[in-house]
Amino acid sequence: MKRTFELNFEDMMNISKKDLLLSISSSEGRTVMAETDVAKQPIVYGVSNPELAAAFGADMITLNSFDFDAPFIFGIDDKDLAISDASDMVNKSAEIQKILRRNSADRDYIRKIKNVVGRLLGVNMEPVPKNTNYCEGRKLNKKNLEKASELGFDYIVITGNPKTGITSEDILKGIEEAADVLGDKAVIIAGKMHGAGSDNIYDPKVLQDFSKAGADIILIGAPGTIPGLDFELCRRQISAVHETGKMALTAIGTSQEGANLNVIQDMALMSKMAGADIQHIGDAGYGGIALPENISALSIAIRGKRHTYRRMAYSLRK
Repeated sequence: MKRTFELNFEDMMNISKKDLLLSISSSEGRTVMAETDVAKQPIVYGVSNPELAAAFGADMITLNSFDFDAPFIFGIDDKDLAISDASDMVNKSAEIQKILRRNSADRDYIRKIKNVVGRLLGVNMEPVPKNTNYCEGRKLNKKNLEKASELGFDYIVITGNPKTGITSEDILKGIEEAADVLGDKAVIIAGKMHGAGSDNIYDPKVLQDFSKAGADIILIGAPGTIPGLDFELCRRQISAVHETGKMALTAIGTSQEGANLNVIQDMALMSKMAGADIQHIGDAGYGGIALPENISALSIAIRGKRHTYRRMAYSLRK
């Protein structure tokens, strides 16, 4: 099986869940995931944030703030609308509504986005507590899980954005529901990258419970991201996950994706030494994406320039 940084366009368009997990495992801690907020305007005019993340070395791209009831990705779906500010959004609301209706009815919407971006695509799904005032299209529920499977997402990330109040118990229930609905259709990644909610996010037993409930990959914070989360604690958490036969992902999701290059490189090396199978970098750089150079810095730190440049330069025509 090819390693993730060796997968070409055709591989990524057709990879199965089983083969994706094998590819990640074969990569020996050298898989890079970048998160982008698709509800925000891209930081470079004419290029979506997912495309930019791909260009700077990400193998896997997670869509944050994706609304299953109103699919729309700035930088792709608005390419013919020339939207530059809030007034344009108002003035062109009719055209936007038409695009939303078209996208909602398109069962191949994400497959088409994959053809543009050329990377493995996933989506954040949040198991918010009942009666929480939250966008229905972003919640983890049966309807949206079925849509995720139908649209062709390669993986889902069950987590909690700040101020959602999502606890580890909510994530556990979400994993069980996702495993039941998705089966072998998509990889399930689950965990917390920051302290959203009120429970103990450092407990290795909780991580093992996530694994036993059906998560394929367990998400934890990278060393230095969450107060008190140092290399040793991260290593113990990852060891607990590996004991269950599952893989671990370390995440930089605390706005430090906008830090200096040396901070990103230090976190990347500590995460690799701790045993991380995937390294994630979040979307809170300037807005909606990490600083692009930090994506490539993370990649170079864990797999060198040779593999980073290959990933950056792979043609979508191959």
